Amino acid sequence: MTLAASLPTPSRHRKGSQSPARMKSIGRLTGALYLLLAIIGGSSYFLVSETLIVHGDAAATTQNILSNEGLFRAGVAAWLVTALIDIVIAYLFYWIFAPASPRLALMSMVFRLIYVSVHAAALTSLFDVISLIDQGAAAGMPDTVLRLAEAHLNGFMVSLLIFGVHLMLLAVMIYRTGAVPRLFAVLLMLAGGAYAGDTFALALLPTASAASGYIDQAVTILATAGEIGFLLWLLVAGIRTPHIR
Repeated sequence: MTLAASLPTPSRHRKGSQSPARMKSIGRLTGALYLLLAIIGGSSYFLVSETLIVHGDAAATTQNILSNEGLFRAGVAAWLVTALIDIVIAYLFYWIFAPASPRLALMSMVFRLIYVSVHAAALTSLFDVISLIDQGAAAGMPDTVLRLAEAHLNGFMVSLLIFGVHLMLLAVMIYRTGAVPRLFAVLLMLAGGAYAGDTFALALLPTASAASGYIDQAVTILATAGEIGFLLWLLVAGIRTPHIR
């Protein structure tokens, strides 16, 4: 069975096809996609954005990218793949929760799609770096390369504020419907707040400050506990048919 064939369609949705067995299978599909998203997105961020880009050092950043051009290009391609996966996940969460909480489900989907759009727009900066590489101009324009690379990261941080709102809306739906244990509603609410707080911290606090470092650590811990725990639950147990309680 292909992924397209396994996805629920609007016509199936109207026929009331949210049987317990189907909900479990859709929940597990969502969990599998979420795990794939975490692996690809995490690898791209830590192996490319964190390894190749040296903040404040244009020469080192440019040298790293040129010396690892294949890795850099693969990282950009990986970001594109995560955008496509995110779109599918946004739809699946909408399909799961819309019958029980249509307005929140729509808002949650819209915020996730906006997050994807903002990050996709930020990715154009990395395509500009690729253009400089293809033109043979990157080595002579290190300041421009660093500026473009950091522009992507800044755009990504802005997108995480929107993603945080999506997670908080998802947490509210989980809490109200009991689709998964309510512990995950609490964890996802904390993770969403951490993402949003991290974006505001970028704007309000010096990057090298102790408070900024603590916030980064908190985001890592809360995001791991919330999102990874949630996706593992979906993979193992699936999801129950949501009901407003």
